Amino acid sequence: MAKRILDMLIWHPEKDISKCQVTYSHRGLKGNLKTIPATDIQGLEGGFMIMVDGAMVPYHRIVKIECDNRLIWKKSIKKGGSR
Repeated sequence: MAKRILDMLIWHPEKDISKCQVTYSHRGLKGNLKTIPATDIQGLEGGFMIMVDGAMVPYHRIVKIECDNRLIWKKSIKKGGSR
């Protein structure tokens, strides 16, 4: 789902990705989260968000996407259920 939202933000003529930021799980940082400007995304390939510095972030690590300080998408966290 995160990839679909990012594709829309990148390719839709009425969207401005420079007003967006992406937060993803990044072990080792405070709170294990890192927020980057969406303009740091070079491309979307396979199962990864490719960053301008060459880093590859798997889509499943994306936690939320915000634009103009508004939440556009947030990963739903499934609670444990019965087996």
